[in-house]
Formats: sequence, structure tokens, C-alpha cells
Amino acid sequence: MRELDDVTLQRAIKGNRDAFRKLYDTYAPFIWRVLYSMAMRDSETARELVQDTFIKVHGALHQFKGDSALSTWLYRIAFTTAMSYRRKQGKQAVFQVYTDNVTAPDRSDGYDSDELASKILAGLSEEERFILVAREIDGVPFDELAQVTGITSGTLRTRVHRLKEMIRREYGNEQFVECGV
Repeated sequence: MRELDDVTLQRAIKGNRDAFRKLYDTYAPFIWRVLYSMAMRDSETARELVQDTFIKVHGALHQFKGDSALSTWLYRIAFTTAMSYRRKQGKQAVFQVYTDNVTAPDRSDGYDSDELASKILAGLSEEERFILVAREIDGVPFDELAQVTGITSGTLRTRVHRLKEMIRREYGNEQFVECGV
């Protein structure tokens, strides 16, 4: 992931609107992908979570000290925002599942890639979805994920490996590769 340049970051920290807009434009797609997956591909929930994340970022940007990459700091805010949303909804609430009724014509099992990804993600916890998408889709290094989640890098490696193995067992290698998870 491309990081924001230091000059623009410092301007954003000092309250420059154009610099904050550049920060948003740089990181919003990255944050959207993670929150969209955590929200089980529910666009409305993901949109709310992205908005809440950047409101928090705006209010706390002056606290960013550069101890980690800005993307790691933003990931952490997005992660905690999504987990807080989940807790506020109560233990019985779950993120809605987005499903597309369109199937790929050449698939014998009736699933296209989006449907398969939705089905796979539906069986995972929010934290598992976050970790899997951050690592396998966005390529976030394990060390950064450890800073975001508070889970050690070694434990994260094991969890990702186990998640991928579980998905392969349940859905098969071919489908696993095709859905991009």
C-alpha cells in the first residue's frame, strides 16, 4: 500500500482540509475493502463504518505519532470501529449477508465468485474476516496486523493458515482460488 507523503500528513494533522481530503482519497478504498468484508458485503453498513472511521480519524489525527505506518493506524481504527458497531448491535445481531442472484453461466455448482466469497465470509467471525481480507486481499504484513489486532504475528500466521485450510476443506481448492479469498 502506498503511504501518504509526510508533508501532506503534517498538513492534515494541522487541520488543512485539502490535505485531509488527500488522506481520505488515499486510504478510503483500502478501508472500504476491509469494512465491506467485515460487514458481509452490506454496502450500507460498510458506508456507515467507513464514515465513522474517518470521523474518528479526523478527531484523533493529531494523536498519530508515527510509531507505525499510517495505514496500520487507520486499520486499527477501522477494526475497532467495526467491532464496536458489532457490540452495540448486541450478541444476537449479525452483519447482513450480501448475495447476488446472478450466477456465472460456466459454473456447475451455481456460485459465481462474489456469491462464493459471501458464503465463505458468512461462516467467519468479524475478526476472522478482517484478518483474512487484510492479509490475503490487501497484503498487510503479519507484523502490521499484529499491531492492529493485538494478536502476535506468529498466532496470526497460524490463524490465517487454519482459516485457509478450513476453507479449502469445505469449499475445495479450485473454488477457493477462484473467489480470491
